[in-house]
Amino acid sequence: MGKILLVDDEPLQHILFQDVAADQQHEFVGAFTLEDGKTLARETAFDMVFLDVILPDGNGIENVQTFKAYPGNPEVVIITSKGDISGAAKTLEDGGGAYLLKPLSVDRIEQSVKETFRFRKDNHALGETTVCCTNILGGPRIEACKKQTAKAAHSSVPVVIYGETGTGKELFARAVHDHSPRAKGPFVALDCASISPSLIASLLFGHVRGAFTGADRDRQGVVAMAHNGTLFLDEIGELPLEQQASLLRILETHRFRPVGGQHELESDFRLVAATNRNLEEMVLEGTFRSDLLYRLQGVTINLPPLRDRIEDIELLVEHRLHESEYNDKTVSKEFLATLQSYDWPGNVRELIHTVDSALAAAYDSPVVYARHLPMQIRIKAAQAHLETLPDHLTPNTPFFPTLKEYRLKTDREYVQNLLKHTEGNVKKAAEIAGISRGYLYEMMKKCGLHR
Repeated sequence: MGKILLVDDEPLQHILFQDVAADQQHEFVGAFTLEDGKTLARETAFDMVFLDVILPDGNGIENVQTFKAYPGNPEVVIITSKGDISGAAKTLEDGGGAYLLKPLSVDRIEQSVKETFRFRKDNHALGETTVCCTNILGGPRIEACKKQTAKAAHSSVPVVIYGETGTGKELFARAVHDHSPRAKGPFVALDCASISPSLIASLLFGHVRGAFTGADRDRQGVVAMAHNGTLFLDEIGELPLEQQASLLRILETHRFRPVGGQHELESDFRLVAATNRNLEEMVLEGTFRSDLLYRLQGVTINLPPLRDRIEDIELLVEHRLHESEYNDKTVSKEFLATLQSYDWPGNVRELIHTVDSALAAAYDSPVVYARHLPMQIRIKAAQAHLETLPDHLTPNTPFFPTLKEYRLKTDREYVQNLLKHTEGNVKKAAEIAGISRGYLYEMMKKCGLHR
């Protein structure tokens, strides 16, 4: 017997689902609001959640990942009376199992429930492996990616990881390898974007002595090195068409020929590819082979950019702080708020570098303030915040300061806290801030602070 939760504000739907659950000997619980549904899902491990889109207190589609992250990691099915193609796509991207339109028939409900419980039974072992990627931190969206990674690890088909620069594509590729039957074999990585097109064939397939000028000995390529292991091709979208054709043949036959070689060799490897480009668009443009794309997409993992999971920033900062040499420091609320206002084009990689820079700038200050962040981060974050203000709330109104006023306030708070920390010792304060005493005196004067 399983447990089913329905979150829908229509009483008739509750009657239908209750009858289906009773017929199949499942436990049924209903909620009429989003918050009531969340409360129930936090307290009970459900196997399946039917989630309406339009609820009195929120949108179901926007909460798919929230319910997926609750105890039991339930399968989520969106139900609605409005056909929304973009909403359906988002539901599937966020880990939702299906997208159904009202009015639902009893037969369709029964079929959906049966298929879902069969799926959970067949994939129970895979669900348990989602905890394997403990070095990858994040909330519901990352948890959904980790679950997909666990599924990929237990299969032998190729994997494509989509994600912007800095989202952690290689981390997920290594997780696929480390938790696969090939974990004891080699993990060999090649960045296709950083290699001259004239060298890619040699690096992929190797070469024999005398194959070209400078080839003074035989050399293995990454395909041979990955035998009995995993080959990770980063930025596969940068692979020239000629090498795409060769790669397709290798995936089909597991045989290849080194550059200049007379005989074919064999290599048994599992391919994991990554890209920050849209390969389907590249196929339409004629820059990526459609047959290779079809062969690659055994399992697809889509990594969200950091700007779409701002709630993870505090967790990532705390983790970086804990593992750094400055783990006795704390960060201010203003510091976190500034980070959360920035759009992070470089994603997690940029965040880590920024935090490291701020920790170094804080030196022996026990608290890391926004003042310690690089100036370009602070300015862009302030600009982004201004752009989100309602039309009636502009920097010229008494409700919000101008950028000049905001900087003055920030500087004043920083200098006050700095002098408080050094008990008024200006020399020590200047050393901590990394500025001259003269410049610190100018700041004190500008901020209306006197020694």
